[in-house]
Amino acid sequence: MRDSFEILSGLEASVAAGAPSLAGRRFLLVTLPAGPFGRELGTALRALGAETLRVVFNGGDLLDWGFHDVVLAQGPFEDWTTFVERTLVDRSITDLVVFGDATPYSAGAVAAPRRAGTRLWVIENGYQRPHWVTVEPDGVNANSALPRDPRAYDDVDLSSLGEDPPPVGQITPFHVMHTFNYFAGVILAWPMFRRYRYPYAVRIWPQAFGHLRRYLVWLLRRRAFEREALAVLDDPGPFFLACLQRDGDSQLLAHSELKTNRAFMTDVIRSFAAYAPADTRLVIKNHPLDPGVEDLGGLCRDLTWSYGVSERVRFLDGGAFAPLAHGARGLIAVNSTAALAALEFGTPVKLLGRALFDIAGLTDSQSLSDFWKAPKAPDAMLLARFRRRLVLRTQVYGSFHNPSVRRRTARGVAARLLCPNREFLA
Repeated sequence: MRDSFEILSGLEASVAAGAPSLAGRRFLLVTLPAGPFGRELGTALRALGAETLRVVFNGGDLLDWGFHDVVLAQGPFEDWTTFVERTLVDRSITDLVVFGDATPYSAGAVAAPRRAGTRLWVIENGYQRPHWVTVEPDGVNANSALPRDPRAYDDVDLSSLGEDPPPVGQITPFHVMHTFNYFAGVILAWPMFRRYRYPYAVRIWPQAFGHLRRYLVWLLRRRAFEREALAVLDDPGPFFLACLQRDGDSQLLAHSELKTNRAFMTDVIRSFAAYAPADTRLVIKNHPLDPGVEDLGGLCRDLTWSYGVSERVRFLDGGAFAPLAHGARGLIAVNSTAALAALEFGTPVKLLGRALFDIAGLTDSQSLSDFWKAPKAPDAMLLARFRRRLVLRTQVYGSFHNPSVRRRTARGVAARLLCPNREFLA
């Protein structure tokens, strides 16, 4: 939305003019996105008068941040929360920043008792991807403070809606490069950080090289992937779209009873076989940042044969999301923000996990077995009001990874942290 984009631009301009500032505030940056963004955020915070300290767990953190203003994570993981609590006191920290709130180190930091007045900020990939990032006090995603009661959005003013800001450009190539470099740093410096506990479900070597391998395959086969996706749309018959998430994603592990893509596909294909109308198809789309450690396409084929629907189910490893979501009769996901994007096309959405936008009138609250037969479209007015409040209160225009907007994004996040209250932009 242009209005939030312009308001954030105004905040940055006021910062450049010398008011307000972060003087007297000391930030402890615990976890950050892979790549240079964290270093640029630190620069932006210090330019506003703040002091910064970065917790360094491994060689990937050193590669991304450098050697200045660091706090080395010490002791076993079991003592991590106590370590954070002690650091908050010993270093007089006023603001604690984490990337996501569900991975083990982030969750441990969030759980640490904080000094009186110490604020918690959680940054995350944007709810309104790919052109936004998220900044919220206290929690994100299912832990967001945004209300789940649809009546809470009745008072949202839609009178001054403008156009969306310009696209931020490509993200995936830079994201893959930053992820690979980070894991390479972790691996190469392992002897220096033996107490570091790798926090992800997918093992480090397969994940590091899996991201690189899958991206290279995408470069070679992207036109074939697009043709496969277009073939789905060329078939006039109705289809449902199911979106996978990255295996090991904290959203699966912390905010869902379905902890893996295997569990999700099994539930969805079993239900589709039993309850979906015979003239409908199911398209399962892989996540663009899946590391390719498990053969999800092969697993999908095995499941469709087991349930007797192999002729009606297709697995896509690529292809543009938007045309598929727009053309689908309905979309099924655990709690992926791809589902939020689908709502904007008017596509009915059924979630199987917990998400901040799982609100009556936006997503379909009936059972999955009934969803196949009569999916319910979102309330367009409620969606407009929800999206406006979501963007104004939680989103900062930009990208953690694209170098053309990354520094501006860091300045936008720093400007967001000038406002230590929940309302920010009401």
